[in-house]
Amino acid sequence: MIMADQGLMVTLKFLDWQELYETEKPFQIFINIPDEAEDKRTSNLVFEDVEVAVHDVRGREKDFDLDANGFRFLKHSSILDDFHSKALIEDIYLPEVEALLRKEVEDVDKVFFFDWRLRNTLPEATNGIIDLNDLTNWLRPVMHVHIDQSPHAVLNRIKLQFKDEAQQLLKGRVRIINVWRPLVDAIQDWPLAICDGTTVSPDDLVETDHVRRQYTGSTMYLKHNDSQRFYYMNGQGKDDVLIFKNFDSKRSVKGKFAPHASFQHPNPPKERVPRESIEVRAIVFTYSKKLG
Repeated sequence: MIMADQGLMVTLKFLDWQELYETEKPFQIFINIPDEAEDKRTSNLVFEDVEVAVHDVRGREKDFDLDANGFRFLKHSSILDDFHSKALIEDIYLPEVEALLRKEVEDVDKVFFFDWRLRNTLPEATNGIIDLNDLTNWLRPVMHVHIDQSPHAVLNRIKLQFKDEAQQLLKGRVRIINVWRPLVDAIQDWPLAICDGTTVSPDDLVETDHVRRQYTGSTMYLKHNDSQRFYYMNGQGKDDVLIFKNFDSKRSVKGKFAPHASFQHPNPPKERVPRESIEVRAIVFTYSKKLG
C-alpha cells in the first residue's frame, strides 16, 4: 500500500489541448526547414505550466513495482566513472545495464539498446546548435511530461531494427524500458518526476510526431488530470537507479508506462553541483514460447 504525504509543490509542463489538433496532428520537427517552404513551423505544440505535488519515495522504494506502477527505484553501482567517452559507455556501461535488466526484470530473453542520452544543467552551446545524432552531446533536462515512445512508434521501430525477425518477436511480450541514473552524488537542482502509469487516463495522452533527419517517430505528451500522481527521489544519487516503462504489450499488466519530466527544485541549496545524468533506452523481449 502506498502511503500518502503532502508532497513537494513544483511546476511541470503539460500539453494544452488545442482545437487545431482535431484536424492537424501534433508535431515537432528537428531538422532545418527549407527556405522555400511555405510552412516554416517546427512545431504546433502548446504547453501549459501546472503546479503539482511530487511525492518523495525515499525510504519507501519497495512500495513501487515495475508492473504495478510502471516504475521502480533500486540500488545499483557502476564501475564506470567516466561517462564522457562513447566507447566506454558502450563497452562497459551498456553491458552493466543489460545485466541489471536481466536480474531485476522478469522474463527477459533479449535486450536491444536503441538509444542512450547524457543530460546536464549547464548552459546551452553559444551557437544553439545540437546534433541529436551525436550521443556524446550533453542535452538539457526535458520539462514537458511525456512518454518517449508511442505504441505506433514501438511497432515501427521493431520492424525497422529487426526486419525478418520482427514478426516472430512481436508474437511475444515487448517492453520499452528506460534505465535512468544520476552521475553526481545527489541531484539537488533538476530532479526527475515520474508518474504512476495507473493514475493516467488514456484520454490524457496525445501522440505527437517527432521528425528527425534519419528517423521519424512519435512520442506521447500528457494533458493534466488531477488524478495523476507524481513521485521523485529526494537527493537521488549515483547508485539510486530508476527503471521505468514507456510501453508494455502484456495486456494483464497494470503499469504499462510511466510519464516523466524534470522539474526545477523550488528549494535547492545555495551551493550545489549541477545535475548530470544518463538514460539508456532498451527494447526488452520475452519470446512467445514463455507466454503460454
